[in-house]
Amino acid sequence: METNRILCLLEQRLKKSRLKHTLGVRDMAVRLAEHWGADRDKAEKAALLHDFTKNLSAAESDELIIRYNLGIKYLGNPALAHSKTAAAVLEHEYGVSDREILNAIDCHTVGKPNMTLLEKIIYVADAAEQGRDYPGVEEIRDTAFSDIDKACINILDRTIKYVLSKGEDMDNKAIAWKTAEVIDSKKGQDIVLIDISRTSGFADYFVITHAPSDRLMKTIADEVEDQLAELGVILKRSEGRNGTGWILMDFGDIIVNVFSKEQRDRYNLEKLWGDGDITYFDGNKGIE
Repeated sequence: METNRILCLLEQRLKKSRLKHTLGVRDMAVRLAEHWGADRDKAEKAALLHDFTKNLSAAESDELIIRYNLGIKYLGNPALAHSKTAAAVLEHEYGVSDREILNAIDCHTVGKPNMTLLEKIIYVADAAEQGRDYPGVEEIRDTAFSDIDKACINILDRTIKYVLSKGEDMDNKAIAWKTAEVIDSKKGQDIVLIDISRTSGFADYFVITHAPSDRLMKTIADEVEDQLAELGVILKRSEGRNGTGWILMDFGDIIVNVFSKEQRDRYNLEKLWGDGDITYFDGNKGIE
């Protein structure tokens, strides 16, 4: 598959934020390939294609898992499954036949024993491209050019610590607050969190905001979906992205509502769920 065709496909399939990340992975992978003497062309293509199915819904991901018999452990978890589904779709539906590229895509999320040089390059580039911003990432970037095996170990160690701590650190209140922070970063207005756990049997929190345009509403919704997926909180269903003035995002225990101002005033969820504990978001205060 030629690079120009890949880029055209990515523009159609990926959200802007995911495409930006993908291009960052491409740049990092090419630099690493040139530094370590790997095949530059294969590194570029594997990097560009590594998140090919990242923006699929959970239902779409599950359909591919079943179609290609990828393993029931991946059902309901597109964040974990996307490396597997990407490799399968690219091989069976887009004619990618280079096994080195497919294998690098297949293992880029969690790695595997005895990785090849190309697999290590994609694994490291995904975790350390210039758009990544987390404690220790600069050290990993530096190490990648001096000892790529050590960089892989550092990334794996960080991932294990993150997974072990996530259950302790991110209860539903913390996830709801994180959602509010993401919305605030994208200029959502008058953000409100409502604890409905005592009055509802279907969720623990509503997060409510509004935005002045359909475009900004979609930008907010996309960013919330991406950021929560990074925490392992997967979108179960979404409605209203076709310009109705209300985007509803169901994450299970967290329900996110992104309104136009008119529709927010019309439905007035704050009044409707007034029996819940209401918090008006102030990013400077943290969790109350």
